[in-house]
Amino acid sequence: MKQKEKGPALTRRAFIKSTGAACAMLFVAGSLPSLVRPAAAAPNEKNINDVLKKQFGNKNVSMSHVDIKAPIIAENGAVVPITITSDLPMRSDDYVKKINVYAEGNLEPYVAGIDLTPANGKAEFAMRIKMRKTSNVRVVLETSKGQLYGAAKAVKVTVGGCGG
Repeated sequence: MKQKEKGPALTRRAFIKSTGAACAMLFVAGSLPSLVRPAAAAPNEKNINDVLKKQFGNKNVSMSHVDIKAPIIAENGAVVPITITSDLPMRSDDYVKKINVYAEGNLEPYVAGIDLTPANGKAEFAMRIKMRKTSNVRVVLETSKGQLYGAAKAVKVTVGGCGG
């Protein structure tokens, strides 16, 4: 009778050692790109004026008819409560069509866009936003007639909400 040939025996110790070495190599390989990445490759903040120009073109934003209620000092940038109200009409032929919210200090300043209809009755909205650092909260309202109204309010952030 012929005996079966056995391959090299893999001991428990050898298995653990080779698995640990493979994991270490994967960890180092995953870390290398971040270690050798030049500082200029870090994400840059977008300029709020560029963002507004891209979204609204050269339209003039009248800084009126909008009120922003937000804390002067936000203890936690991850949950900054804001309330936006406007005294603009909400009639079927003239109403606030959209509320756009921006946090100027965020890497991506555009936070939210809220669509409204005359059925809302009043241009008012409350929400919580994330703020990376101390900056302005800016709101731009679009009306059904194409007019833009806005406001800005400074909010000091003591603990960052977007990775800070």
